[in-house]
Amino acid sequence: MKKYLLLLGITYLGCGVAAEPTKTKKTDKQSQTKSDKQNDSSITLSDIVVSGESEDGRPETPSKTDFATPSTKVTKKDIEKTNAVTTSDSIKYESGVFVRQRYIGDPNAPVGMRGSNPYQGGRVMVFMDGMPIWNSLQYTFNGSPRWGLIGPGEIKSVDVLSGPFSAEYSGNAMGGVINFNTLMPQKREVYTEATYMLQPYQYQGTNTNLQGFKTFGSYGDKFGDLSTYFSYNHLENEGQPMTTYGSSNSAGANGGPLLAAGNNLTRVNGAYLEQNPKAIGSQANQGGYAGQPRISYGDSGITKSVDDLFKWKGAYAINSKLDALFTTAFENLDVTSTGQTYLTNAAGAPIYGNGTTAYNFNGLQVVPANNSFGTSQQNRQTLTMGGGLKGNLFGNWNTNTNISFFDVLNDKTISSTLNPNDPLNRNRGQITNVDSMGWVNISTKFDNQEFLGRKDLSFATGYEYQHSKMFTTQYGSNNYTTTEQTNVSLKSGGATDTHGLFGQLSWRFLESWDATVGTRLERWNMSDGVYTANTLNGNNAITATANNAPADRQTSAFSPKFSLGFEPGRWKFRYSVAKAYRFPLAGELFDNSNSLTGSSIVGNASLKPEDGTHHNLLGEYAFDNGYIRLNLFHENIRNAIYSSFISNSALGKVPAGNYTSAVSNIGEVEINGIDFTINQNQVFDSNFDVKLDTTILDSKILQNDNDRNFVGKDFPLLPDYRANLLTTYHYGKDWDFSVGTRYQGRMFSQLDNKDLQLPYYAAFTESVYVDLKTTYHFNDKKGHVSAGIDNINDYQAFFNHPLPQRTFFMQVGYKF
Repeated sequence: MKKYLLLLGITYLGCGVAAEPTKTKKTDKQSQTKSDKQNDSSITLSDIVVSGESEDGRPETPSKTDFATPSTKVTKKDIEKTNAVTTSDSIKYESGVFVRQRYIGDPNAPVGMRGSNPYQGGRVMVFMDGMPIWNSLQYTFNGSPRWGLIGPGEIKSVDVLSGPFSAEYSGNAMGGVINFNTLMPQKREVYTEATYMLQPYQYQGTNTNLQGFKTFGSYGDKFGDLSTYFSYNHLENEGQPMTTYGSSNSAGANGGPLLAAGNNLTRVNGAYLEQNPKAIGSQANQGGYAGQPRISYGDSGITKSVDDLFKWKGAYAINSKLDALFTTAFENLDVTSTGQTYLTNAAGAPIYGNGTTAYNFNGLQVVPANNSFGTSQQNRQTLTMGGGLKGNLFGNWNTNTNISFFDVLNDKTISSTLNPNDPLNRNRGQITNVDSMGWVNISTKFDNQEFLGRKDLSFATGYEYQHSKMFTTQYGSNNYTTTEQTNVSLKSGGATDTHGLFGQLSWRFLESWDATVGTRLERWNMSDGVYTANTLNGNNAITATANNAPADRQTSAFSPKFSLGFEPGRWKFRYSVAKAYRFPLAGELFDNSNSLTGSSIVGNASLKPEDGTHHNLLGEYAFDNGYIRLNLFHENIRNAIYSSFISNSALGKVPAGNYTSAVSNIGEVEINGIDFTINQNQVFDSNFDVKLDTTILDSKILQNDNDRNFVGKDFPLLPDYRANLLTTYHYGKDWDFSVGTRYQGRMFSQLDNKDLQLPYYAAFTESVYVDLKTTYHFNDKKGHVSAGIDNINDYQAFFNHPLPQRTFFMQVGYKF
């Protein structure tokens, strides 16, 4: 790491000097005095962008309370350079940011930033016009922000903040904060857009064209002091099979070679011989060796997703400086899939197996489990409502107050035990019903940029309340086709509440110098815990019952912050340090579930809060139309919360080949990293734009009393290197061509670091994607036509599940 720091530091300084123009036009910004900058509301310390009139006519000024945090802005023009079909696509070229999107429209697309991986729930806060849409309930693959609540066509800009250095945000900003700013019309306008997607997919037993389309339409108008905006977003797509199923020998500490098949066993065709990237056997995830042979005999089938978003936003100008804001959004999501077997007999008939009968595949035993091939149908309906007040209250006091509600109106998943075409199928299944899920958030912030009448002082204070709850019930069903809920198999849930109070004072004590101190005081509660597990027999009758409701508990935390900045001319230097406490999510505490394939999720109601100390040193040089930036950061996290995937064979559970997800605290984790970014428009006064960003990470588990074998290992799911390069050529004023490359390096998923980088299901591999896009604007930029390809090199990467292969896009849009 020290070598990386030295080499990149030399590169940074050299590039900064080389980038300084020998002759430049003196801009208004350069000629302003320091006092002028402090008085001009369009110049802030939080971003190198000088704000002005945005596309919707409203002034767009970054927050004046988060400048202690490293930040970048993604504009609408930046988004148009990439194949951004979904909201999460708009940030895929940002430094240190990774969204695990398995297919376009994936409802489970968690985000990671810097030293927080995508499966660490609640480490990245995502907002829509000040309303939280980050998932304060769930974690791992379920911990996705509610990306679907924002139509990509309504995004005005995105602010990306790295780390928890602003007292305004809770410890859930350990990874960072993503603020989506959306359009609000200042006149009548209608916009419509249509996108077509095609992914020719080939992997093992699947060889087909996966297709999808998206339509977006909006109507906006302004009537006096009232602005109103209606939008509809429809996204329908097919995703590749997410899971493959395999047969292996899990006997002993590390498993063993596949067993030979006798000639008396029925011969089958269609399977694939591969290696298991994860360890199996009794020592799985505890030092056992991975790489044992595995026969892949089927998969979960093509995923079909249909997402509809209906949304209304309104803004009422109370006066010229204060707005009241309103938002209502209804989302309906349907996701379906049906498993498929690869195995056929000599006559070509499908073989589903029964979980115990062995077959002969090329002289090796394969034991297919027929409960792998069932169907799954999920319907989820959510309602989001919010209101806020933003602007100047009186004198120099401003406010940003929001009240929002997110409620899951309906979320039911119907699963069958067997494939409908399986001769053994008797319509047995499982119903998973969300009884109650959602959150309430109340936040109010007040800031004064001339505190106590002094132009060198700024002050901000505020209060936040977050209530989150989730209660789910799983039923065994004797007839899933009629959604019969025969008997309860598992019932779990609970609630959390967090009260937060913050204050932050900034002092510009010398020309070009500023210091900021802040603190955040929080009180967290968990309550209403429920856990009931019933053992059901083959007819879904209850044979045993266990009850273990977790007790209520509370804890408090005090999080001080400090930042020191120096901005001489075009240079910017800033050191920031912060304490941050991230309290366990309701899902981490209470969520318990079992799937029909034998995998399980186990919550942990005794989790401790994550205790983080974060440092960041920023150096930046601004030049005409761009900047070069270096961030050195250090994170030390005690009681890091992580969900380990442990082989059932290590836990003595069946089926041995599947996994249990168990969440626990890891004693102490240290992360050192470098973020390096060059962003330059009109390179050497040409028509080329270039953005390059790299993130280097070195993560280590320093202490863990629960299992000392993990000490010295890399923390899971944090790649050693990420890099993005995006270049755009503007052919005249109306035609753009973009080429992008995205790279993510090696990583481990197991705490013992024994899993392997293999191109098979359950692996977490490196990835390298090359993307293309061209856009032509017509009729004074009211309309556009674009075409693009993501992953033109057709690289097959895995993040537990297989990620998309080469994907084609076509889009047309017009503003009336």
